[in-house]
Amino acid sequence: MPGGYFNDGNGTDVELGQHAFATPTAYRRNVVREPYGLPARVMDGGGGGLDMEVTGQRVRENLGDAERYIYELFRALAASGPGELGVEDNRIFRQVFGDSVCVGATGEVKAFKFADMRFSFLSPEKSSEPGWGTIPSQPSPYAGTSTAQDYAAGGVTLGIGVAMRIELVRSWPLREIPRARGTRTSEPHRAGHIRLIVAAEALANAVHLATYLENLARQIGPRQVDLTGNGNTFAGVVLDSLRPAHTDRKVTSFEAEFVKEI
Repeated sequence: MPGGYFNDGNGTDVELGQHAFATPTAYRRNVVREPYGLPARVMDGGGGGLDMEVTGQRVRENLGDAERYIYELFRALAASGPGELGVEDNRIFRQVFGDSVCVGATGEVKAFKFADMRFSFLSPEKSSEPGWGTIPSQPSPYAGTSTAQDYAAGGVTLGIGVAMRIELVRSWPLREIPRARGTRTSEPHRAGHIRLIVAAEALANAVHLATYLENLARQIGPRQVDLTGNGNTFAGVVLDSLRPAHTDRKVTSFEAEFVKEI
């Protein structure tokens, strides 16, 4: 089955799911001068790279297993360095992008089993790429997971009809090479963290909905708590925001966004 992988040669060797597909956008840093009273002058500033959107999908055992699969994959990518990104399409055409760095990802679970992910990679422009490697096996099902949709933060229940998406946020700019082609991935990565966004429905009986949501945020508090759900525990998360949809009824949807250090 077609898939993808990322290997930085320094301990991170992960598969990126099935149906992996990369769409590269090439860019260069040209310099445009605008002399007064004269036409603009365009000068080659060197550098150049690829900004790639990579997709990946995987069917897992249940909702909790799929969420844990996404989380563990994102956590591995958050600690990775420059490496080889390989993708293989349905016709077994293979492409490898060397010296690539992962700068972000987002994933959510559909139909309680289907992990749907998108990754953002940067890669220098170069004349040749490495050869095809090996796609690692996917992790075994995680024990104790379920599809209970019983999310709670610090023991406080997070609404009903709950779902969650997971995001990896990371910064690793590529440094351009003056008067030459390509870029360098020599700068250390920074600001890496994971965001866990829980989307749920809030129902307030005989209580104003705004008061209910305010109390919910206060009960969770501005401290590190454990986010639990579907048999998983994400320890040490901090509530970053609680965003409800505007309504004058007793029920509304809201998103509780948590931040977790790597």
